[in-house]
Amino acid sequence: MIEIPRAALTADLIAQQAEFFSFGTNDLTQTTFGISRDDAETGFLQEYLAKHILPEKTVRDARPGRVGKLMRVV
Repeated sequence: MIEIPRAALTADLIAQQAEFFSFGTNDLTQTTFGISRDDAETGFLQEYLAKHILPEKTVRDARPGRVGKLMRVV
C-alpha cells in the first residue's frame, strides 16, 4: 500500500516488483501535510480550519491539486 509521499513518487519503481498496490489516501494525506491522526481532530488543525488556513478538512481530501496530484504522478 502506498501511504507516504516518497512511495507515491517512486511508485513506478515499486510497480516493477509488485503485482498490485493501492493508495492509502488517509495516511498519504496525513504524511503529505505532516498532520498526525491526533492533530486531525483535536489539535491545531481545528484552529487552521477555523481561520481558513486550510479551507476544508484536508486530511480527508485526496482531490486533484493536493494529495491527488501525488497519485497522478504515478
